[in-house]
Amino acid sequence: MRERVKTGVIALLIVLMAGCSATRKKRTVVPGGMTTDASMVTIINGVRNFNITEKGFVIKRGRIELEGTETDGSFGLNARLNSKGDFFASVRGPLGIELVRILAVGNDIAMIDRINRTVYVGKKDAVLLKNGMPADFMKTVFGDLPVVDYSNYTTNGNKIIITAKGDSNLEQEITVCSDELKVCRERLAYTGSNREIILDFSNFMSSGEIRYASDIMLTETKRKMRVKLSIDDIVSGYNNDIEFTLPAYKRDTL
Repeated sequence: MRERVKTGVIALLIVLMAGCSATRKKRTVVPGGMTTDASMVTIINGVRNFNITEKGFVIKRGRIELEGTETDGSFGLNARLNSKGDFFASVRGPLGIELVRILAVGNDIAMIDRINRTVYVGKKDAVLLKNGMPADFMKTVFGDLPVVDYSNYTTNGNKIIITAKGDSNLEQEITVCSDELKVCRERLAYTGSNREIILDFSNFMSSGEIRYASDIMLTETKRKMRVKLSIDDIVSGYNNDIEFTLPAYKRDTL
């Protein structure tokens, strides 16, 4: 049972927690007849203006679906990310009963398993490194355009495909849909292995000054795992502190 829980926890952490510019002169045509040397900076700035993680947000109502894990199913979700990058998420089952709570404050992270009365604790940077995630993975998960070198790009219709090297083992392929002014796909590839994570963003919605993907699908090819996050109600802007408060359950490590 312990391993079943931990497998589900890693899936939740991958999709939930934090973690993911010069332009090269080219004459490729993009929508509207503009050339990328005239419009690339404008498009990138427009996309980054719609980033949601820097200001923080509250997901009042959402749903997470797991496939290919030991804890497959569909679960209710509410979450908060403050402007400092601290994170809280509550995963709920039938009748709104909380099953799992995730806290990430500073570099401390914990998963509270309500059913088995166990707290799994760890350091965020170590958990991300262990699972091959970029340090800014929260941006990646929620479809924000990360800070990367935008100089290596190609275009395909209304899509701009940016390839950027992260650390020595990670390559990010970011697809920007210029008609949506949002990231619509991101591929994380790990050199020296067959591991690949693909995030697809769709059903874009606007709320006030923000624009976000209300459907996020994560596919982890090596583990054959799929996680879908659906956002039904989100509010931009959250500055309140998130307390790292843990119950007196038995302890284990992430």
